[in-house]
Amino acid sequence: MQVDLKNKVAIITGATSGIGRAIALVFAGNGATVVVDGIDEEGGNRVVEEIRSSGGKAIFFKADVGHAEEARALAEKTVAEFGRIDILVNNAGVNVPMELRGPIHEFPDDMWEKIMNVDLDGIYFCSKAVLQSMTKNGSGKIINISSIVGVVPLRNQCAFAAAKAGVIHLTKAMAIELASFGINVNVICPGSIQIPQVMDKMYADGRYESIISHIPMKKPGTPDDIAYAALYLVSDQANYVTGAVHVVDGGWTCGFARDW
Repeated sequence: MQVDLKNKVAIITGATSGIGRAIALVFAGNGATVVVDGIDEEGGNRVVEEIRSSGGKAIFFKADVGHAEEARALAEKTVAEFGRIDILVNNAGVNVPMELRGPIHEFPDDMWEKIMNVDLDGIYFCSKAVLQSMTKNGSGKIINISSIVGVVPLRNQCAFAAAKAGVIHLTKAMAIELASFGINVNVICPGSIQIPQVMDKMYADGRYESIISHIPMKKPGTPDDIAYAALYLVSDQANYVTGAVHVVDGGWTCGFARDW
């Protein structure tokens, strides 16, 4: 899949590894100038080097999206460096560590606050920060990364479920409010994706077959599966798509894939 993103400037948050890294590489491979954001400076610089070694354009900016002032600085530095912002992918997020998962009456308050801050507040802060440039240009594409847990909640992850469901409705509210400015806002809900955090923890201790039993396609997805969905949404072919919820989950949320 090839899309012309030449002369487009894209900020991708949480792009130092996993899904964010894949989106950064795919966008750069299609001509975009990519701003790699994250708090892992070493990882961010590795992604930038990958892009540059393939002939692409990229730069790393360190910003914690859960802080409004850092989100504003990310947008301001991007405009100062490249003159504009055309694309924002709000990918940065955290989940509940396996050892801290539990029912709401046992859920740690500090983990609730952390997940809400990064997964929901971060999208709000970053979106507000880029809109000065996008509204001035009269165009823009914003993609928010939610999760299937925002569509169908899983037990013992109340904060993650609430935050990711909030991302979906925030996306729709933004789409309504920003359409008149020529700005498209959509959300992608990944299912189980092969990234180290998932493979090392969720699939550990013999849980692989149990999790796969809920996926009709009988396999986890890859970061590229999400990256190419994002590539479509920032393309001109998706100019009439806004406020849409794009579930990329191998059929997980269609219903249980059991034989009864």
